[in-house]
Amino acid sequence: MFYGKFEGNDKSIFQDSLKALRRMFGRVYAQDNLIALQRTAGFLTDKRFRAAFDRHAQSDQEKSLGWRLHILTWAAEHCLSVPGDYVECGVYRGFSFAVVADYVNFASVQKNLFLYDTFAGIPEALNSENRSNARYEEETAEDPDAIYSHVVRTFAAYPNIKVVRGIIPDSFAEACPEQIALLHVDLNSSKSEIAALEVLFDKVTPGGFVIFDDYGWVGYQEQKRAEDIFAGDRGHQIVELPTGQGLLIKR
Repeated sequence: MFYGKFEGNDKSIFQDSLKALRRMFGRVYAQDNLIALQRTAGFLTDKRFRAAFDRHAQSDQEKSLGWRLHILTWAAEHCLSVPGDYVECGVYRGFSFAVVADYVNFASVQKNLFLYDTFAGIPEALNSENRSNARYEEETAEDPDAIYSHVVRTFAAYPNIKVVRGIIPDSFAEACPEQIALLHVDLNSSKSEIAALEVLFDKVTPGGFVIFDDYGWVGYQEQKRAEDIFAGDRGHQIVELPTGQGLLIKR
């Protein structure tokens, strides 16, 4: 799956181009706006990863996120040895951490996972980039609790996962860890993401990871600029990954 403005024969031309690349290079990874030539993409043959991923990926969009989810599961496993809990800011339907929790068998882990979201889209006051809330509005048209209820059901089997509904950072007052080993930020709004970091960054323990889902995507440059300033002011740098994610390792 690729995101872009396909008009007329664009899609068929694009597909023909991918076929040509496969003839030329043999192994080609092509998903999620990432084309990688002659990479092993070893996670695709990792049985534990594939089992967790395949159990939870339902839509075409979710099925395209293999490399992004590989980064998250790798980070989650690494951070098992880092003091602190796991946090996701921006949950939507819970797909990412459903895979992560499955992959690391989170119910047996001596940590908590905090999942923060409005489950109704980006609040107007924080939507500085004018992101569309259409997918939220469509899914909650008949039931305002539809997305929230889905996430609660998804993680019901995990006693150490807390689903917190509300506007960030106000919702941190309801429940918030003292220490964080892994922080995943996917709020699609520079104001919301910086507001979250201002509260949570100091809680990330040395050796802990902060992963920004949208950091390297052209359409989210305002978030990148804001996060680069935030990290730089604290003596840190964010590395851009080919998946579009950004990775910061807390010192």
